[in-house]
Amino acid sequence: MTDHRQAPATARSDDHTADLASNLYEHIRQLNLATAGPPSLTLPGTAYTILGNLSAATYGLDQVLDQINRFFLRELQADRLGHDQAEDLADVLSRHGQALAEARQHARALCAALSDAQATINAVHGRETPPIIEGETLVDDAGVAAAANDFPRPITDLTLLAPPPTGVRNRFIHSHRPNTPEA
Repeated sequence: MTDHRQAPATARSDDHTADLASNLYEHIRQLNLATAGPPSLTLPGTAYTILGNLSAATYGLDQVLDQINRFFLRELQADRLGHDQAEDLADVLSRHGQALAEARQHARALCAALSDAQATINAVHGRETPPIIEGETLVDDAGVAAAANDFPRPITDLTLLAPPPTGVRNRFIHSHRPNTPEA
């Protein structure tokens, strides 16, 4: 199920802000499924649009990460933070800030790479696919056709297994229950 609602201009609570991040994850998960191929990814223009939107999203990530870092610095300065293991908050937030600075660099690089990928396929277009003629093998079906040539009998063909010898009883199959009472 796709959520097409527009996000409000500003979140009104921490819960709503966390929901925005959760929705981002869910949309990426759905996008992963959708880009696996037909029927939801059949046109080069769709791939072009996806790359453009991913580039824009990663551009926005840079700002989100910077604002999270500024939030912690502001809260530290106002003395509104504590640490569960009594570690020095300045030290913890310094490491946190360094990690976010590195993440921001990666986000900017990803944004640029996605933008380049989008620009590269700008002139690529799809062609009409020829109608399928019965009995004709498509490129996607070539592996199936090759396997069929190597293994011409269907798996349901009963002649694949040798029939058991008549009059010989299989020692693993018991046709009657023992006469012992059940516990």
